[in-house]
Amino acid sequence: MRRRGGVVTLALGAVAAMLIAGCGGSTTGAEAGSTSSASPTSATSSAPHSVTDSTGVAVRIPGAVHRIADSWPAHNEVVQMLGGGDKIVATVLTPSSAPWLYTISPALRQAKTVFTSTTANTEELLTTHPDVLFNNTGTQIQAKTTSVGVPTLQLAFQTFDGLKKVVNTTADVLGPEARTQAQRYNAYLDAKLAQIRATSSKIPTEQRPKVLHIYSLNPLVVDGTDSIIDEWITAAGGRNAAQVKGNVRPTTTEAVASWNPDVIILASSAFTGNDTGQQTLAKLTSDPFWKNQPAVRDHHAYVNPTGGWHWDRYGIEEALQIQWAAKTLHPAEFAGLNIIQETKTFFHDFLHYTLTDAQAKRIVDAENPA
Repeated sequence: MRRRGGVVTLALGAVAAMLIAGCGGSTTGAEAGSTSSASPTSATSSAPHSVTDSTGVAVRIPGAVHRIADSWPAHNEVVQMLGGGDKIVATVLTPSSAPWLYTISPALRQAKTVFTSTTANTEELLTTHPDVLFNNTGTQIQAKTTSVGVPTLQLAFQTFDGLKKVVNTTADVLGPEARTQAQRYNAYLDAKLAQIRATSSKIPTEQRPKVLHIYSLNPLVVDGTDSIIDEWITAAGGRNAAQVKGNVRPTTTEAVASWNPDVIILASSAFTGNDTGQQTLAKLTSDPFWKNQPAVRDHHAYVNPTGGWHWDRYGIEEALQIQWAAKTLHPAEFAGLNIIQETKTFFHDFLHYTLTDAQAKRIVDAENPA
């Protein structure tokens, strides 16, 4: 779940991996003690059909999709939501990279990890016999997989509307019941955006805090404008402090000082070594640079939640992110918002898993399953 960056050192090769990554069935929970059944995907259609991906290419899909390959880390959770989690046979994930998703979808442990952020082991992929592959446009995997005959859909988004389109496109591949679930999710996202914006839109510009979202501390990498991160900051009633375009952008401490953010939010990829988010925040208070930044000095530095995927970037839990961010930036205006309960409801309704209060709190605190 956590692609960690150290406060002191990190191999430069990790930067390239981060930039390329783009940050972009029923289960049984031992701790939860109960689950809700996943809505099964309707895997059959009358005949093979074409689905248009995010690049505008029409991809021929078999009439029955029983086996799924997914090389986009954030997208595996979309498949789980749409009832196809137990059909994933090839993935880019591991239990350590997405522990909550493996908790709510134990069938994922049977899938082979055949992708990295940049390539695919096509020999291993072919042994899984996938009917379809979902891929992020930010990688070079598509050329390799289509050359060996695997129908590959290229997917991407940078806005909430784009997120909804990706959900719909995935549902078009998986079938009628998946489309129904996609409609439910998109309606939920629209409703929560409208609810949050109804309040945040009334907040004057001068009362909107400048928010710096940090992807990595060392090397220092932040998320700028023209990204889904910028969208949720704005929706939640903030202003993006980072004066750069795009997500996962290298910067300097001098630039951060000039931006002078009121609030700092750490992605879980910024955690130090094996530290938790809170331990990483604690280290900032003694760091020569960060301890003098007003957001850290005034205790306005926070850890971004992480669940089945990172709430802050390119996944369906963006619907929770906007609520958490609004409550974090404007606690008085959103006093009635209970993010623990919202998390439990979301996981039950969309990820087919019943969380306990303790589990929901761990997710909000960006902590791994106990």
